[in-house]
Amino acid sequence: MNDFYKLPKVLQWMLALLLLVSGFFPAFTIIELGYDHPIAYLLVIFYIPIGQFSFAPFFTLVGVYRYYSPMLLGYMPSNTQIDLHSGGSFDYLFVMRKYKSGIEMRNRLLLFQLEGLKKIIQLIEDKAVPESVTIVGTSYFFSDRTVQKIGFELIEPSLFYRINLFANFLDLVWMYSLAQGKLAIPKVWKAKKVQITGQKLVEHKVQLEVLYNKLNSKMVSGSKN
Repeated sequence: MNDFYKLPKVLQWMLALLLLVSGFFPAFTIIELGYDHPIAYLLVIFYIPIGQFSFAPFFTLVGVYRYYSPMLLGYMPSNTQIDLHSGGSFDYLFVMRKYKSGIEMRNRLLLFQLEGLKKIIQLIEDKAVPESVTIVGTSYFFSDRTVQKIGFELIEPSLFYRINLFANFLDLVWMYSLAQGKLAIPKVWKAKKVQITGQKLVEHKVQLEVLYNKLNSKMVSGSKN
């Protein structure tokens, strides 16, 4: 769990609203500059990481984001579709700062992703989420082999999906670089959309558990060395 959401609920709301309001000021500045100097609108590329960080806790508290693990969330999830995203900069600050950049962080991220999928399986088995739900995500972080091993189907993303990835490129670069332990550029231009039905995800529960247990054992052994 993100440590921020362990704070008293009133304090969470106060800080979330403060961040939300603060996040609007750079946007207003860009709009004002753009009236006289349209080229200033290009600054939006640099504003997006600020907005993502500032709005994250508010979006979580109002239910726009639903977390299935500390680093796996669904954007406006419904009984029809769960659009999965890896945790953003706000989550890196509160969750991932305790892990060493490189292989330790990379493995911990993958473990969090698998934990999130396990949580979704549990929700489906508990009838809180229907088996007919479609679960979608992006494969830039994982290999095609990994996502296919746990039942996901690879499909070409829509133009909107690609634009969204490129719009978040600055955030993706630094987060991906931390996970790799060096400056690295995620191949978002090669990213594919992945999807699976709830029923099929449940059918791959054993494969997911095997992958999770193998990775968890590897991390436990590594921490003892």
